[in-house]
Amino acid sequence: MVTETTGNENSGLKSRAESDLSLEVVILVVFGVFMLLFGVLLFRIHTGELPYAPDSTYGLFLVIVSFQMITMGRTPFGDLRRSWAIILLGVCTAVIGMVACFIPGLLAEPVRILVGILLFAGGVSLMLHLFFSRDKARLWLKVPGILRQLTLACILVYLFSIVLGLVTLLPGITTDPQTAVLLIIYGISFFYLSWCIQSVNRAYPPGERRA
Repeated sequence: MVTETTGNENSGLKSRAESDLSLEVVILVVFGVFMLLFGVLLFRIHTGELPYAPDSTYGLFLVIVSFQMITMGRTPFGDLRRSWAIILLGVCTAVIGMVACFIPGLLAEPVRILVGILLFAGGVSLMLHLFFSRDKARLWLKVPGILRQLTLACILVYLFSIVLGLVTLLPGITTDPQTAVLLIIYGISFFYLSWCIQSVNRAYPPGERRA
């Protein structure tokens, strides 16, 4: 009896220690923290209280994007097969991002343009795929509950990606405080999307989904 109880307790401790968060959800949370923190700090950067190197920020963003590409084959333009080409592209993106972080000023303009294109074109591509793909919004909106919230979360993230892509490509079209607000909302949208995906994973386990 003692052995059985101890085994059950160990099993319970193990289940509490382990997390059922998927890698996708974790990366989305990291994106959310990045955008939210950037938005909050931008208010103080605007007043001159904090030093700021834009290309270092862009470089860190590229590193996070590259990690998502390498581990899952997820690009800013949609999901692709995790091939060696995608892994190599992710590594190259990471290298560019790291160089921009380590040596501010060296790749300032190219990195800004690259990030702007990834955000804007990626947001447009994902938004179109969301609405025109048969197994996404068209299907999700027919099912009440979490799938409808997932659709809304995707729309929010893709929409703010487009807006912030334009802000990055066309500096000066917004003020720093306006950009900060956009970043904060963008970060919250990532949290919302990660919660929706985690809820979908629990409601519709991958092994039980129909192809």
